[in-house]
Amino acid sequence: MTLCVNPSCNTESNREADRFCRVCGSELLLRSRYRPVRFIGEGGFGRTFLAVDQGQTSPQKCVVKQLSERTNVEGNREAKQLFETEALRLQQVGGHPRIPMLLDHFEQAGHQYLTQEYIDGWDLEAELAAEGRFDENKIWQVLVEVSAILRFVHERQIIHRDIKPRNIMRQRRGGHLVLIDFGVAKLLEQSDLKTGTLVGSPEYMAPEQVQGKVVDSSDLYSLGVTCVYLLSGRSPLELYSSANDFWYWREALPQGAQVGHRLGAILDRLLETPLENRFRSAKDLSFHLMACQVERNSQADAASSAQAASGPL
Repeated sequence: MTLCVNPSCNTESNREADRFCRVCGSELLLRSRYRPVRFIGEGGFGRTFLAVDQGQTSPQKCVVKQLSERTNVEGNREAKQLFETEALRLQQVGGHPRIPMLLDHFEQAGHQYLTQEYIDGWDLEAELAAEGRFDENKIWQVLVEVSAILRFVHERQIIHRDIKPRNIMRQRRGGHLVLIDFGVAKLLEQSDLKTGTLVGSPEYMAPEQVQGKVVDSSDLYSLGVTCVYLLSGRSPLELYSSANDFWYWREALPQGAQVGHRLGAILDRLLETPLENRFRSAKDLSFHLMACQVERNSQADAASSAQAASGPL
């Protein structure tokens, strides 16, 4: 099957060998090599499709993003800018094994497209819905792996600006986490987005980001919000009191559920409103997590040894 990606058609009945849509006559192959096969989803600035890259020696799956047309000139300009930003940012962070690789960026039939590496897996929002709230070990993994990715990204002077469960995917093979969707990522030195411009997902945003000011630790705040959401299964909007500037995430945990002191302290620090109270960088967070992991492993080994020593002779 080949899907027609003409927004006014979207016919799914085309055969694999067809070059043109049977209904509207649009060319089916994108850039004469990418064959769309399934609609994946739609966001604020475009639609996403699963495709097959037939330009490879062995055809491979890939993801195609199509920029959606806006109803006004200004909206089109903004959408195109963010779309091109995603392509540029993916080029700049290319090569990291936990970030999808940009394959192509082009225009066809008046529409902008980018293609990137296909990640076989699911996002953490879907995992929460399917398996229930995350336990402490899974949250440690989220913190360790995502902070390492953010360290790589921030060292290239890029801020993701939209860290949330839907933008973190778990690979089917190996279970590692992958950071996706750099559509609103921003260079630290850029000044084209003025104070008051709101991009990202408000319920996961740091306070300064809501005000249009963004720094690298804004991503760390969003990571903290992501973790308390995954721990509690409750919307971030239900966990925070703006009147008291306080996160009630512990109170939202299911009865009997507990979070260790180390993890709780890390989450609290990530969720601090004053920038000086948060981790200064993803690098600092990574180092702190590694130290905690070493201590956790040492205590686990000690407990295992003590249990073995007290066992039957």
